[in-house]
Amino acid sequence: MRWLLRLYPLRWRERYGEEFGAVLASQRASVGLVVDVIGGAIDAHLRPQFQPQGRNSDSNQCQREETMTLAMLQRCSAGGPKLSPSDRRIASRVTILSALGLAIASLVLTKIYRGAPPVQALIYASAPALSIVYGQTAYLRKRPRRTQAFVLGAGISGMYLFMLAVCLVANRL
Repeated sequence: MRWLLRLYPLRWRERYGEEFGAVLASQRASVGLVVDVIGGAIDAHLRPQFQPQGRNSDSNQCQREETMTLAMLQRCSAGGPKLSPSDRRIASRVTILSALGLAIASLVLTKIYRGAPPVQALIYASAPALSIVYGQTAYLRKRPRRTQAFVLGAGISGMYLFMLAVCLVANRL
């Protein structure tokens, strides 16, 4: 699993690589772990969370800094980014509108194509896609619109393709 460390930026690996390698070594290999690590690598490239320091920093500076694991635990225990009431309302409205759009599309396509696997995949992917819509609307609110659209499109496309594959396999059985 240490090969996943190469996905992170060089400065990130210099600072956190040894500690993160130990965390990875203690985990059981799984698809979820690989997806989480890849997502973390993308995040590390998009949002570097530390300022580069000179090579002459002393060991006391390293001891005063938070470790990556402590910072991750603090972020998780805090429930992620704090959302204002207006951010929650916006995310909820976008989610409700998305649900209505998916429901209408499902009804129309079911009427036209009578239960074809791509239509079934749309129906099955609707519920998880809505959690993706809410999460991206709420947690990427400070990111550029292009980044939001890319992450949202990739997440929903991945969910739909997975459900399409499941429906196609189920039709063959």
